[in-house]
Amino acid sequence: MRKLILIITLGALNAFAIDCLRSTFDIFAKEYPNSSEPTTAIYKNFFVDSIYLHYADTRHSTEFDNNKYYYTGTHVDSAKTYTKEHGSDDWEIKVLSPEELTLEAYGVKTTITQEGDFKRVRQEGKGNPPIIEYLIYETKDSVFYVVSYLDSSGNKSPDGLNTYVHTVYIRNDTLYQSEDGSGKYIVRDSANENKCYEYNSYLKNEIHATYEYEMRGDTLTATEKILGGYRSTFTLFFVPNEKYSTAIISGKRRPRFNPAKSRDLDLLGRPAKNKHNFIVKH
Repeated sequence: MRKLILIITLGALNAFAIDCLRSTFDIFAKEYPNSSEPTTAIYKNFFVDSIYLHYADTRHSTEFDNNKYYYTGTHVDSAKTYTKEHGSDDWEIKVLSPEELTLEAYGVKTTITQEGDFKRVRQEGKGNPPIIEYLIYETKDSVFYVVSYLDSSGNKSPDGLNTYVHTVYIRNDTLYQSEDGSGKYIVRDSANENKCYEYNSYLKNEIHATYEYEMRGDTLTATEKILGGYRSTFTLFFVPNEKYSTAIISGKRRPRFNPAKSRDLDLLGRPAKNKHNFIVKH
C-alpha cells in the first residue's frame, strides 16, 4: 500500500547551504504515510513539482514510469503519467483526476489518530494484508515506528512475524536506519555537505547509495542513486510556489490534453527544457 502514497514529506531544506544528512532524513528516510489526500507538503515557498525515476535493471518490465502533477492551492488536481516499457520507443500517456490520485480510489481507507506522544496510522483495504497499521513516535532528529500487518478482524499474527520495527535517527554527524536489526548508515561527503553516501552495516567499505542536493536557478533538486545490482536514479524537483500562483487564482478549465502536442519530454525521454516529469516511487 505504501507505494500508492503520493506524499512527499519535506523538512529543513536550506536553498543556499543544504545539509545533506538533514535533507535525506526529511525526504527519503521517513517512509511512513501521513495522509490519503492528493497533496504534497510545502517547505517555506517550495512545492514538489516533479520527480524523475529510471530503472537500470533490465529485469524489470518498466524502464521509465513518469508522472507530472498540477496543483490547485496545495492540492494536486490532476497528473499526467508517462510509462515506457522496456525495449519500446513509445510512451503511454494518461491523465489522472484527483479521484484517481487518492488512496480511496484504490479502495483504501486511511485513519490517523494522535495517542499521547504517538501517532497511529491505519490503512484498510482489500489487499493482502487487508490492514496495515503504523504506530509512530517522532522527534526533530529521530523517527521510531512499528508496522503491523493485520487480518480483516484487526488481529496480529500470534507469532509476531507480521510486525517489524523501523528506526531512523541522526547522531554524531551520521544518519542511521535500522529495520529489525538490519541496518545502514549515511555520512556526508568530506568535501561537499550537499552530498552523502549510504553504506550497509555489514558492508562498510561498499557504497550502497548516494544522495545529492543542488540549486539549479530557482529549482531545488534532490537525487537518490541506488548502486549495485539494482540500479535506479530518483530525482525530485522542488520549485517556488509562485510558479503556481496563476493556476491557483484562475478557475478556468484547462484545455483537453493532447499527447501529440506535449512538450514535456524530449526525443530521448528526458525532461524537455524548463520541463520536469513526476514519478511515483515504488
